[in-house]
Amino acid sequence: MRKKFRIISIMIMLMLSAALTACGDNEKATSDDDESAKDGELKLGEKQVTLATDTYVSNIGATHVVKQLLEEVGYNVTVKETDVGIEFSGLASGSSDASVGLWLPGTHASYWEEYKDKLDKMSLVTEEVELALTVPTYMEDINSIEDLANNKNNIGEKLEWDITGISPGAGMMEITKEKVIPSYGLDKDWTLQSSSGPAMAAELKGAIDKKEPIVVTLWTPHWTFNEFDLKMLEDPKNQYGDPDNVFAVSRNGFKEDSPLAYKIIDQFNWTKKQNQDVMYSIQSGMSSEEAAKKFLEKHPDLKGKWLEGIETEK
Repeated sequence: MRKKFRIISIMIMLMLSAALTACGDNEKATSDDDESAKDGELKLGEKQVTLATDTYVSNIGATHVVKQLLEEVGYNVTVKETDVGIEFSGLASGSSDASVGLWLPGTHASYWEEYKDKLDKMSLVTEEVELALTVPTYMEDINSIEDLANNKNNIGEKLEWDITGISPGAGMMEITKEKVIPSYGLDKDWTLQSSSGPAMAAELKGAIDKKEPIVVTLWTPHWTFNEFDLKMLEDPKNQYGDPDNVFAVSRNGFKEDSPLAYKIIDQFNWTKKQNQDVMYSIQSGMSSEEAAKKFLEKHPDLKGKWLEGIETEK
C-alpha cells in the first residue's frame, strides 16, 4: 500500500512540476513576445531604403528632406528620380519602397487605380495643391481659360497657339490634354507642347524677362511663385477639379520590412510654403541635399515633430 501511495505521490509531483514549468514557459513566451513587439517598434529592419520621386522639384525637395530624416536614424537611402509612370510601377513591383508625391484625387488618379492593390496609401503630406494654366500678371486681359478659347486680344496669334507644358507622362498633362483642352474648345487651334518641368520654367523666365505673353501648365507648390508675379487662370468649368492633396505611399510590406522608416514617412507633412522654400533654394543653385539640410537646420521644431518618439543615431 505504501509503495502504491509513493508512486501516486511521485506522479502528482511530476504533474505539478510539469504544470509549473509550462506556466513559466508561457509567461516567458508572453514576456518574449511583448519584448519582441516592443523591439519591433524601435527596430530599423531593412536598412536599405529606396525613395521614388518624379522629376518635379516640388516632389524632389520633399523627398530629400525625408531622405535626411531617415539617414538621421541609420538608414541607407537611395533616391530614384523617374517619370511618374515608372515611379508608380516601380513601387508596385517593389523596386522602390516609398514616395511622398502621390497627388489625389485628381492628378495621379489613373496611376492609383492601376496600382492601388499593390500600394499602401499613407499619411497626408500637403493639403490643397492646385493645377492651373498660368500666366504672368502683366497679361492683364487674360484671366480665364475662356479668354484663350475666345482668342481675347488675339492672344492665340501672339503665342502661335502654343501652351507650354511639361513632360508628357505627367498627370497634369493628361488632364490638360484629355479634359481641359476639349472642354473649352481649345483643340480647334491650340497645341499643348510637351517639354519638362525645368524647360517649362526656363521658357516662363525667358518670356517674363522680355515681358512677352506665355501660357504654361503650372501647379502649387512651385518655386516660380516665389520668383515671379503669376496668376492661375480661372477654370469656370472646373476641369482641373478641386485642389488635390499630396499623400505618402509605399509598396506593400514596407511597413513590416522597415518599421521605423515607415513611421517617419507617415509622420512627415508640411505646407505648400515650406515646400516652396526648399524648391527655391534648389532653384537658386543649392543641391537638393544642401537645400534639405538648410531647411531642417532652420526648422528644428518640424524636425522634432517628424522624428517624434524615435531615437536617432546621430
